[in-house]
Amino acid sequence: MSQIAVRLTDGELRLLDAEVAAGTFSSRAEAVRAGLRLLERDLRERRIAASYRAAYASVPPSEEETRMLDAAAALAGATFA
Repeated sequence: MSQIAVRLTDGELRLLDAEVAAGTFSSRAEAVRAGLRLLERDLRERRIAASYRAAYASVPPSEEETRMLDAAAALAGATFA
């Protein structure tokens, strides 16, 4: 396992230490690793969402699909423009 040095603001370090003291994490390192897992998940979800947007943009909705979306939006009290 590799080790790195990280500079944190005083506020970030207080937050980290408070969560360790509260028992949320067993150590600073565990808390940082948990944060990295969250970052990894967020980045993966963003890439998936971008992939979906690109796929939908490459095949625009048909006129019938647009009418159905408009009707559904009207029922929901919203608009898609």
